[in-house]
Amino acid sequence: MGVICVLPARLSSTRIPRKPLQDLAGRPLVEWTWRTARRVSEFDRVVIATDSPEVGSVARGFGAEVVMTRSDHGSGTDRVEEAAAKLDAGEGDVVVNFQADEPFVDVVTMGGAVRRLRTGTEAGPAIPDIVTLAAPIGNREEWRSQGAVKVVRAADGWALYFSRAPVPHVRDGQPSFGGAGAIFLRHIGVYAMTRPALRRWSGLGESPLEAAEKLEQLRALEAGMRIHVEVGPVTEPGVDLPADLERAERVLTG
Repeated sequence: MGVICVLPARLSSTRIPRKPLQDLAGRPLVEWTWRTARRVSEFDRVVIATDSPEVGSVARGFGAEVVMTRSDHGSGTDRVEEAAAKLDAGEGDVVVNFQADEPFVDVVTMGGAVRRLRTGTEAGPAIPDIVTLAAPIGNREEWRSQGAVKVVRAADGWALYFSRAPVPHVRDGQPSFGGAGAIFLRHIGVYAMTRPALRRWSGLGESPLEAAEKLEQLRALEAGMRIHVEVGPVTEPGVDLPADLERAERVLTG
């Protein structure tokens, strides 16, 4: 079983123009994320999938392997599926969708997500279709931000729902953040999955919940695919909004 990590990087992002090539402390954002992915020892191969010749040229310049993909993909998952096919990923391989705006992923937790596809969940031997990551939310501002995607997780680790809304809702009193057993979790946009699961996810087409929340993982969840959530330590969020660029640069230079 090989493990192929694919970083989908499109240049025509909506909230941050030319996001993969935004300069952070002297390197483009996509390079910082690629460097993080390269530190995950469970990955056998790390490639950047893009439809932009400019992104491809920059990526090759810092030493990355590049796969050129079509420009009409509706989601990163669809771009990763095309890349996996071009790379001849086998039925027994693991493919990781490592979103190119997540340079602060905890590499130990990421490695655990890959292993989870082999060993099953804490509650038994059931093998997930997809394993993704989450981190405890640290404060009310992050919990309420639409830019921070939240995930609600069952006691055995299975994903119940993903939302941009502040969930779970606290009816009485005030939410309490941090600490052991935290229920307020920020989703981290990376996914490890079997090759058949990736093919199925990409082939489903946009679902009603996905269209409402603009979250592609809801397409898989709504179709009954099993998503397990690995919870790691508190980490810096990825780069989603223009204000995140300054914060990310401070962290990278600190």
